[in-house]
Amino acid sequence: MRFGKVMPRAGGSYVWITRSLGMRLGFIVHFLWWVSLSFAIGVLAFAFGTFLSAGLVSAGLIGGTFFVTPLGHIIAGGIAIWLIFWLHYRGIGHYAKLVTILLFAVLVAAAIVVGVGFSHNPSLFAQAAATKLHVTVAAPSHVGPPSLSAFLSVCTLFIFAYGGISAAPFLGGEAKNGERSIPLGILWAWIAAIVLFTLVALAVFHSAPWWAIVTLLKHGDTANTTTPGLVGLLGSRFLSSGLNLLVALIVGKTIAPQMMGTSRLVFAWAQDHLVPEGFSRTTKWQTPATALLISAIVGTLSLVQSALVGWSIGVTFRSISILLVLGLLGIGVLNLRWGSRFRNSPWRQAISQGSGIVIASILAIAIAIGLIGSVVVVPKTPLYFQPAFQALVAVIVGAIIYQWALKRAQQNGIPIHEIAENLPLE
Repeated sequence: MRFGKVMPRAGGSYVWITRSLGMRLGFIVHFLWWVSLSFAIGVLAFAFGTFLSAGLVSAGLIGGTFFVTPLGHIIAGGIAIWLIFWLHYRGIGHYAKLVTILLFAVLVAAAIVVGVGFSHNPSLFAQAAATKLHVTVAAPSHVGPPSLSAFLSVCTLFIFAYGGISAAPFLGGEAKNGERSIPLGILWAWIAAIVLFTLVALAVFHSAPWWAIVTLLKHGDTANTTTPGLVGLLGSRFLSSGLNLLVALIVGKTIAPQMMGTSRLVFAWAQDHLVPEGFSRTTKWQTPATALLISAIVGTLSLVQSALVGWSIGVTFRSISILLVLGLLGIGVLNLRWGSRFRNSPWRQAISQGSGIVIASILAIAIAIGLIGSVVVVPKTPLYFQPAFQALVAVIVGAIIYQWALKRAQQNGIPIHEIAENLPLE
């Protein structure tokens, strides 16, 4: 909120970190962010086909299973990606309308889950599992001790879902009265996310305890371990079908902020002369068309890869990039407060004043280190799938691009290192 109030610009946290820690670090960590976010577009587009198929099959429509075939995933996900590209291309107003309309889909889906979850108990769930799935679920007689490392690693994976709150600041340069709307938007989005996620989680585990979910997984009933699957098991097929279709819409909608974030990040790089200036050109609707096109193409390639090969740039990699930004923002605040380089910067006091922000920054750094450490190496996973290896490759490529940009800027008489002393125009 502090950064958003002082620096409401396109690129969001990229601008915040470069203006508090320097251009090199800010670009490299956000190149990692861009790679993970671009590939996440493909992962979400792949998931869109999964939920679409489940909804159609639940409704009894012939051909619904086509969308879980590789070709079906590519067609359904590709339509979602390029439809959202078109909406973006036609102006930010279309994006705003899409997000606003589908907010109601989120609220309706949450209401269905909360209603079904709190109106059923574990005994009813066990009865439904036995009747409909012929699976016996019962509480385990012995539960092992809790594992801190397992808890932290699960929290890290959930960062992928909660990372959407980081998308709004990327629109800082286009927001009306950004100095006020960006920090308020961050606050209200945070509150809404906590309330909705908490209610849904409590409702699901009120009716279906964790041990029941584990039992279904062991029996291969993965379709019934999703939230729509659980609703269908406890409620009606109509509810399950409707919820699956709502979730498909929500997943498809989630592609929109991902594409917005990646395109505005490239736009911000172009403003800072780190990539060719053509990426900062906008259409008559004031949208960065080239940056949007690159995001849509990479997202489509990721979708094809997800459908034919699997997720090589996965959820964990995305979570690590979000946590890196969180930790560096904390370091940025401390650097603005006590570092010598930004001692005279016009935004130093507005961002770093007060003891509360110092405590928040230290906590952000500690949380980022703890959660990244819990997943940076995944047991029994090939080297090229390891999050640490993927992150290292992205960092090396980002460093090479930065050096190329630095050399190119020097040839054109542009002092890259001095750019961080001022804010972008928009």
